[in-house]
Amino acid sequence: MTQALVHIALVVKDYDEAINFYTKKLHFILIEDTYQPEQDKRWVVVSPPGACGTTVLLAKASKPEQEPFIGNQAGGRVFLFLGTDDFYRDYEEMKELGITFIREPKVQEYGIVAVFEDLYGNLWDLVQFREGHPMADRVVKKETALTEIISDQTNRALWEVKNVIDCVPDELWNKEYCKMPCWKHIYHMLHSLDLWFINPRDKEYTEPEIHEKDLNNLDAVSVKQLTRDEINDYFDGISRKITYYLLNLTEEELTYMPRDCEYSRFTLILAQFRHCHTHMGMIMGFITADTGLWPRVLGLENPVPTGAYSKYF
Repeated sequence: MTQALVHIALVVKDYDEAINFYTKKLHFILIEDTYQPEQDKRWVVVSPPGACGTTVLLAKASKPEQEPFIGNQAGGRVFLFLGTDDFYRDYEEMKELGITFIREPKVQEYGIVAVFEDLYGNLWDLVQFREGHPMADRVVKKETALTEIISDQTNRALWEVKNVIDCVPDELWNKEYCKMPCWKHIYHMLHSLDLWFINPRDKEYTEPEIHEKDLNNLDAVSVKQLTRDEINDYFDGISRKITYYLLNLTEEELTYMPRDCEYSRFTLILAQFRHCHTHMGMIMGFITADTGLWPRVLGLENPVPTGAYSKYF
């Protein structure tokens, strides 16, 4: 029997300010942000980068009796424990981003630890367990699972896609390449990711609100035009959906076919890597030919930027 602790609920004052703190300062990944109309609330889930275990549910206080627990869910004790594979890397960066540490780093028998507080005052341990400690391998796995490799490479690919979109100057947004405007090449690439990465035969799949017939078809002229904001919003939704999908994908499931689909999950993922980078390369070519600038890509070893960076090489 396999079970898992899926979520830890963290009571927050405001969804968006909590999302901003956890994604911008702790670099957590926004796994899900879904409105639930029957309860008039949002289901917001975040996860530490690279983690495949328990996630944090950001639960907005909805009743007066819940408000006193904002920032004090453990009565002043350390509430949550953030494991890391490089303590001082994260410690120094967190301080630079303005996170308050109320206890400085200290070497303990189990590893090195410091205590910081989140935006509301909840206390967290930042901890790197010593090698050989029972918890060490749960944070830093000695063998990397294939699904983790796929998640990492997908995260890097999505960063590159967004950077290329950001590199398109406004004056080129509607310029035609191969008889189609630049934005339509971008939409074609994103629509394919949205439809084909998980299950192209999903009977419950719904087109995005911005879609109309043949808007993704590079052989069909469209009257409708998409704005940069519409494209960016669409990308954000795709990124969240794919990240959540990969977080829950198992090694065994990679070789299985999704419902009603003739391709395995692994085949679909590889096919989208091929398709996405083909069209991303074309768009990079458009940009370079007209501006002389080369959009930045990460390659295999460069870290994903977390602060200010140049969009170009």
